[in-house]
Amino acid sequence: MDIEGLTPGPLPSPQDVHTRFRAADHESAYAHVYNAQLGVLTDEARVIQLGVLGYLILVAPDEFVRAEIVLTIISCKNYQALFELGKAFIDFFIRPFKRYNECSIPDLSSDSSRASFNTRQEEIKAQIYQAPQSLQQAKDQALYRDGYRCVVTKAFDFDYSVHAYDKHYADNTELMKSCAIVTHCVQIAPAYTHVEFSINDYSARLVLAVFARFGYNVDKLDGAKVYSLYNVFTLAIALRDYFDALLLWFEATETPNRYQVKHLAEYDYMASRIPAFMTFTTSDPLIPLPDPKLLALHATCAKVANLSGAGRYVDRVQKDSQRLQVLAEDGGSSDVLLHALYRSHSVNGAA
Repeated sequence: MDIEGLTPGPLPSPQDVHTRFRAADHESAYAHVYNAQLGVLTDEARVIQLGVLGYLILVAPDEFVRAEIVLTIISCKNYQALFELGKAFIDFFIRPFKRYNECSIPDLSSDSSRASFNTRQEEIKAQIYQAPQSLQQAKDQALYRDGYRCVVTKAFDFDYSVHAYDKHYADNTELMKSCAIVTHCVQIAPAYTHVEFSINDYSARLVLAVFARFGYNVDKLDGAKVYSLYNVFTLAIALRDYFDALLLWFEATETPNRYQVKHLAEYDYMASRIPAFMTFTTSDPLIPLPDPKLLALHATCAKVANLSGAGRYVDRVQKDSQRLQVLAEDGGSSDVLLHALYRSHSVNGAA
C-alpha cells in the first residue's frame, strides 16, 4: 500500500523525496524532522509524532499550507519542541477527524409509511433554502440534494426506495441496477471540533492556526452551522465508517466538484463498488455542494494519519478509553481522557 507514492512508516530520507520540495527551507525543515526521527526509532510515540510533521510537509494540499507548516517547524528550538508540536497535531488535527460510529438499521415503523414519507419530502423541499439546525435536518436536505443516493456508489437510500422511488421515476430499472442501502449523513468537519479546550501550549495554538490555513473556518462552522450543506453529504453506511475512520477520502481534480476516490478498502466487499472518480451534483444551483477546502482538509488528515501511524495510535487510545473504568490519577491515562472528552462532544445518534 502506498499513498501518493509514499510507503507508510518512518519518514523517507530527504534524498528520496527531494523532488517534492519547492524551496530550500522546505527541505531543511524536513531534514530537521527526519534527523530527529533517526534518533528515536525505538520510541514509537516519538516516531509517530515526528512522522506527522514530516508527512504534513510532503502531502500538504498546496504550497501556501506547506510554507505555514515549515514555518511552524522552524520555530521549534529543539527536539522536545518538535515532539510536542507533533503531539499537538495528533490531538488537535487528526484526533477530531478520527471518528467512531455505531451501526444502525433502517426505521421500518409505521411512521415510515409512504404517506408520511412523502409528506416529509414536501417539507424538505419547502425548507431546502433554510440552514439545517440539526443532523436530521442536514441528512434530509443532503439526501434531497444528492438525489436520494450515496454520492459514491449511487445506490439509492433505503427509505426512499421503499416509499418514494416510483413517485420520481417512471420505472424501476435504475433502482434494480443499483440496489437500495442504508445511508448516513456524513459531516466533513466534525461538530465537536469547536469544543472549548484550555489550550495553553503555544504549538497547539499554531496548529489551530494551520487549521484555518487548511480552510477550516471555525466561525463558518460554529454552532448549528456545522450542519450546513457545504459540510455534509450522503454515503452508504459502510463507506461512512471508512470516511470517518480516515480510510476513505476525496482528491480534487481540475474539474470543479469532481474527485478521485481514494480508499484503503481493498479487501472489503464494498471495494468493488467504489468508483475511481465521483462528482458532487445538484439540480438546483442555489443549493450548496460540499466545500472543496473542507474535503482537502479531511484528505490531508487521512493521508498523514495513515502514513505516520497516527491513525493506529488514535485507534488504540479509543479502545483503551472503552476498557478503562478509572483514569489514572497520575495523568498516565491523559491521552485516553482527551479522547473521551472529544467523544463526549460528538453528535449523539446517527442520521
